[in-house]
Amino acid sequence: MLSERRSELEEFKKRIDLREYAVSVGFELIRKQSSRHSSVMKHANGDKIVVARMPWDHYVYFNVHAGSSDDSGSIIDFVQARDNCSLGEVRKKLRGWTHSSFSGVRRPTPLLPSLEPSTQDAARVFASWTKARLIESHHGYLIGERCIPAATIGDPKFAGRLRSDFRGNALFAHHNAGGLCGYEVKNREFTGFSPGGLKGLMFSRPDADDETMVISETAIDMLSVAALEGTSGRRFFSLAGQPSPAQISLLQSAAKKMPSNKPTALFAVDNDDAGRRMAKFLRSALLPFCSEVLEHLPPVEGQDWNDVLKAQHIAMQPDDRKTCSPHPR
Repeated sequence: MLSERRSELEEFKKRIDLREYAVSVGFELIRKQSSRHSSVMKHANGDKIVVARMPWDHYVYFNVHAGSSDDSGSIIDFVQARDNCSLGEVRKKLRGWTHSSFSGVRRPTPLLPSLEPSTQDAARVFASWTKARLIESHHGYLIGERCIPAATIGDPKFAGRLRSDFRGNALFAHHNAGGLCGYEVKNREFTGFSPGGLKGLMFSRPDADDETMVISETAIDMLSVAALEGTSGRRFFSLAGQPSPAQISLLQSAAKKMPSNKPTALFAVDNDDAGRRMAKFLRSALLPFCSEVLEHLPPVEGQDWNDVLKAQHIAMQPDDRKTCSPHPR
């Protein structure tokens, strides 16, 4: 009997689309924030959840609200968290979702878009990103330490791409073909990447008149070039380190999707041996897809593009109003 009950609970996790049940209790799908692998849903009471489907077909969810880290798991956990009921009561509630004769639950129509299997880490990355607050124009570290102006942070090209977590870290979204896959993490004397995330590309929002791809090693350098040289006609990319084969494939696909038949590619890398090696590698990978592939280095040996931005900012400020540290790393 116990094994049959456990088997029934496992069947619920697999056969019931958690999103459908969530709709039946008042949640709505936020399509603009959802992807092929994760669905974001909200409730009128303020709850906001991310639903994913595991490779073994179980549906799982995470509540993205601060202080709700325990509100996560399978559809069993979802029902218990909202109805404060026993497993026996959960079974009674969910049997209707697997027996066509049950009429007590009105299923949502039209059907929700299919959800492709993901990994639990990917779902947690999505939930953590959703929980972080949007950076719209001001961020103490980006402005005070990195000299990136509010106008650049708030440029429509980067809308929705920058967030800040509860520690004040700046987060930069990475996407691959499946959607959000991770994010760069940066703060004073700290550089990291989202736990469980995968490096894809951090890229600006596309415009129909984009002609040039600006490719940088980090999001900080990417924003620095944008601040120094403007964003018009440019699509910006960050790799968060040395490029992987998967990232090269994403860059090649991005080049094919540029409005111009063959765009110009600028490799805005550090002015050192490592930067020049990266530019050479990127050149060979993108040459077949671009009209020009150009090394774009800071003017002084050893500089990165944020060094250039900070030097320009400090030079323009009176001595008693200098706000950016010359060498924060």
